[in-house]
Amino acid sequence: MDVRLVLCLLWALLATAHARPSSCYQSIPGESSIVRNCRSWEDSCITAQEVNTIEGVVNTGVFQSCIPSQFSLEGDLDFEFGEGVYVRVHSEICRETNCNTGEIKERPQISTVPNGRQCPSCYALGSNHCRHNKILHCQGAANHCIDITGTLSEKNINIETPFAARGCATKDVAKIKAGMCLVSGVFIYQITTIQLSPAPKMESVDGF
Repeated sequence: MDVRLVLCLLWALLATAHARPSSCYQSIPGESSIVRNCRSWEDSCITAQEVNTIEGVVNTGVFQSCIPSQFSLEGDLDFEFGEGVYVRVHSEICRETNCNTGEIKERPQISTVPNGRQCPSCYALGSNHCRHNKILHCQGAANHCIDITGTLSEKNINIETPFAARGCATKDVAKIKAGMCLVSGVFIYQITTIQLSPAPKMESVDGF
């Protein structure tokens, strides 16, 4: 298994006293799907569906595996950076043996209705910095402003690409902390810095 993936899965080794699965369905981009026995610190099964356009095209994928519950970010982790660039992750966890082997349901369509909020926006792949020069009108449940930097990489490709971005995000993104390594359906994201704050109303973005 890729060293970066192992590090992601081992960042939280504290086991809990909750019921834990003995095995989970594992589906990792670039590997064959299997049923894998869970390690002592892995107390949950996860299914994470990702769709993104960060390379200029639509990428989709699913990640399933055993995982520590402290690593499991459940919910809708949606980032909208403007100019058609977005990252959308729908993640579910469960704690029974092979409970993530069911049919993967199509995620409900993302709302495109303006919510009256706005954020500065920018996106730079291959850089640690981006300077916002546009205002993004937030839509649907993306009612927070996000400022994030980090690196992304693909399974079996030992290249980490820096990125920096600003835009709108859902409140579930608040679960992500600096230093986390997120394994999703397409990329592995190493988060360097992240700031999330409630998006101001469309009259002003001062103070962000």
